[in-house]
Amino acid sequence: MQSLRWPLLFGTVLGLLIFTLYASVAFKGVAAWSIGLVYISYDSLLLGFMVVSSQFAVRRQDRQKKSGGVLPAQVTGKRSTLSVLICARNERLVLPECLRDLRVQSEPADEVIVIDDGSTDSMVDWLTSEYALDFEPAGLHTVGHSARWPALHVMRKSNSGKADSLNLGWKMAQGEIVVTLDADTYLETGALAAIRDGFAEDPNLGIAGGVLVPICQRTSWAGFFQFFQTFEYARGFLWRLTWMQYDMLLLISGAFAAYRRTVLETAGGFDTTSWVEDYELTHRVYRDAFDQGRCVTVKTLSGARGTTDAPASVKTFLNQRRRWFAGFIATHFKFHGMVANGRYGAVGRYMLFLKTIDLLLPIYALAAVVVLVEILIFRHFLDSFIVKLIIFKLIFDLGLHAYSIVLYQRWLGIPLSQKLWIQSLGATLTEPFVFQIMRQLGAVLGWLAFLRGKINWMPQRQVLVSVAPSQGI
Repeated sequence: MQSLRWPLLFGTVLGLLIFTLYASVAFKGVAAWSIGLVYISYDSLLLGFMVVSSQFAVRRQDRQKKSGGVLPAQVTGKRSTLSVLICARNERLVLPECLRDLRVQSEPADEVIVIDDGSTDSMVDWLTSEYALDFEPAGLHTVGHSARWPALHVMRKSNSGKADSLNLGWKMAQGEIVVTLDADTYLETGALAAIRDGFAEDPNLGIAGGVLVPICQRTSWAGFFQFFQTFEYARGFLWRLTWMQYDMLLLISGAFAAYRRTVLETAGGFDTTSWVEDYELTHRVYRDAFDQGRCVTVKTLSGARGTTDAPASVKTFLNQRRRWFAGFIATHFKFHGMVANGRYGAVGRYMLFLKTIDLLLPIYALAAVVVLVEILIFRHFLDSFIVKLIIFKLIFDLGLHAYSIVLYQRWLGIPLSQKLWIQSLGATLTEPFVFQIMRQLGAVLGWLAFLRGKINWMPQRQVLVSVAPSQGI
């Protein structure tokens, strides 16, 4: 029976999609927009659950702070050694800032390893000159050691992709904690200390992630994408707090992630065939831990903060979301045996159940918009109930999205910003008509890429961006 649960669930969601699409041409009145009713109902229930659960999580954190909580790790025991891995290909424009931020950490890494994945720009030349690198053969590759920064090492290798490069890096690293960092991610000074704290305070912590704020390049679209992605990221990281409290957090940003070395060794590292190697690894770690009767936790650490480069044009945004969603689909299909399976705890019983619905949710959302436009253009009549429902949905989202920003800032200990709160209202009112449609389109493109079995990679950066790490938002 277990083997039939996932096909039955996915088949039900797909069948309902087909029926509601049929209803749009076969029925009139409210029934013609059945797909919109289904989408709004599910999305509203999920949003309400996330905000209420986030409120409980933030209040629990507040109570822990007031009662003293866990003693700081630097007082309670020995600090774990920590290695930072930066897989970089043609990152001359952004790597210098990334390395500068690592050098001024309150608790610097014991070693920083830059893995040059076959760069063709001047990145390695700059590293060699700036840090006085001395290269020597190391198997099939060469490794440079810095005379000016003893913790820095640079591995030169031919292009083989991020996952393969990270595998070579963590096997070379000596740290008990392995942090993966994108070259365009800039850390706040206490970020690595917060990572050490998190692993010291929870001996079962296997994977952890930081909190990132998106920074968009200076392009004609930068303001647009900066505005919407700021609130998208804020809500997304707050939701991770919710999933974390239920022990079913699956998503950790590879742009700033940390792994206990023993977890990487047990799992065998990153899957070189995956489009989303960090997301796939979390699934595998959970699955193997439950299969072997081990306890492992996955967390987002609120004190580990930084900024990361985010898409600033329509093309790069759609390309990113296409890859993310195609990777999500492939990963979900790979681990579909965990869906609705109590053997895998809350991850299997609840999270992967919801993720099965998420496979088709963007299609529901995009189709609901298309059907609504079709009704308006060709039927010249929209039932008053639909109008009232859309207005209610906007008001509902307005209130909960605004409150989620308040919760996000409380979680991070950031002073509440009235300006930001007002901006969040504007984002909520305009998102459904612009940004959400782009996100949903990216997901549909992800389905097409998955079915084709191919992703065409495209560089995100075109110009140099100079930004300073931000405090939260």
